[in-house]
Amino acid sequence: MYVLYCRHMQHFFVNEDFGKGPVTIRDDEILHQLIKVLRFRVGDELVLLDGKGGRAAGKIEELHKEAAKIKIEKLEHCEKPGREVRLYAAISKKPETFELIVQKATELGATMITPLFCARCQVESVRKPERLKKIIKEAAEQAERIFLPEMGEVLKLEELIKNLPEGKFLAGDARDYDKKLGEMDFDGSQNLVIGPEGGLTDEEILKVREAGGIIFSMNENVLRMETAAIAALAIVQAKCLR
Repeated sequence: MYVLYCRHMQHFFVNEDFGKGPVTIRDDEILHQLIKVLRFRVGDELVLLDGKGGRAAGKIEELHKEAAKIKIEKLEHCEKPGREVRLYAAISKKPETFELIVQKATELGATMITPLFCARCQVESVRKPERLKKIIKEAAEQAERIFLPEMGEVLKLEELIKNLPEGKFLAGDARDYDKKLGEMDFDGSQNLVIGPEGGLTDEEILKVREAGGIIFSMNENVLRMETAAIAALAIVQAKCLR
């Protein structure tokens, strides 16, 4: 079975066409990882992904500091799941906080990650968006994901409410909530909002409810935003696997 064949191989996202014979990789970061970090040799096996459903198991035919030549031995295209889990996380003052959220959201299977500007956010933009894309790629490789999650542009909460995607609308608040997240069902797609340090304002909570959203809590403790994002995604994904 193909899934078993590639389960224990190292995964790499590449911008290459798998269907035209051997694949030549010239990406410096991948080459560094292959040669210096993982100590790969000619004959070693790996998995290449295009981030759009293409997955290829291959064997290294050539490997040096300029390029790696990979012989494709198995190739398949996977259908994207119809269910979406979109995370809208408030922009944090510390870049490393948002980077942690992006990394763990990718590992936990979020299909879209969007920086959200709320009333209590202390900054209006994310720093180094290209670094966030790199974090997504590396986390997706580590988690052996087939599809890369989409990194959305900064969005205001009001804009999200006006153009809410299909699916359940959920927003976290430890003090004024409608339901415990662990007691809910998660059929279909999910739109998950995690507010900033200090939480959503009363006005924002009201707007979420008026839009048909559900305010949730996870336990009796007030969590940091990065902890809340990770815990909420873990609960949603675990419930969906049951």
